[in-house]
Amino acid sequence: MLQAYKKFIASFIILTSFSIYGFDLTGEGINLSGKINSTSLTDSGGVIDVVSDNEKYGKTWLTYNVKVNNPNSPDQGSFQGRAIAINNDGLRVSASRQGVWSREGYIYSFYSLDDVSDGNQFLCITTMNLKDDTVEMRFYPK
Repeated sequence: MLQAYKKFIASFIILTSFSIYGFDLTGEGINLSGKINSTSLTDSGGVIDVVSDNEKYGKTWLTYNVKVNNPNSPDQGSFQGRAIAINNDGLRVSASRQGVWSREGYIYSFYSLDDVSDGNQFLCITTMNLKDDTVEMRFYPK
């Protein structure tokens, strides 16, 4: 009985710590729709550049430095990148981005953590369709 009680307490602490410090995927988010502007290949992966108009930050340019570095699958890996945005008032923000990606056919999925120069942090879920060069992103605030 004591063993089961300890396991329950440990599970409760772990699960509540995730909800206290986690990202709220059900709350308000920021949507971004864009287009792939360019791609280039490297020996270890490639670079994807995206341009879009963002409802909060204005015109946005993003770069994905994609690495095919998972030894168990050529269809997933990691990436890091940058973003710069300029809003209608001329204010500029930038962000560092890092995360993982996976691929199914023409569809790439990216999951990133973004640290923005205005103090905001986001979990970003991105879907890229390489067949028609469309990009859909959803940013969830911390």
